[in-house]
Amino acid sequence: MIEISNWFQCNCLTLNYDKIHLLQFLTKKQNEMQQQIDTSNSVITNINCTKFLGLIICSTLSWKDHVTEITSKLNKACYVIRTLTFLRSPEVLRMVYFSYFHSVMSYGIIFCGNSCHSVYIFKIQNE
Repeated sequence: MIEISNWFQCNCLTLNYDKIHLLQFLTKKQNEMQQQIDTSNSVITNINCTKFLGLIICSTLSWKDHVTEITSKLNKACYVIRTLTFLRSPEVLRMVYFSYFHSVMSYGIIFCGNSCHSVYIFKIQNE
């Protein structure tokens, strides 16, 4: 890690040690090894999950935490659409669906769509 710190200093860059995490991807057979990297300024610790570009990535790549967060957002969107059903035309409901529900559902679906947990997302969509 000292080499990395030196490289950053030579290139006039700084590291924000409060935002740096170590995420080690594990297979099901591997045991979780708690590692930490000591630097001259602080310690970088190992974490199990992190949010990166709106996707929650876990060390096992199971996508369970990401799907749980998305289902919460999608249930809120379903509630909004159900309350608007009696007040608005089908065109407005379609616009609300694509702007509020479909945008949340489709973001990152290429990664988590094949997960066994994504069934919950598609069940919410069919409601």
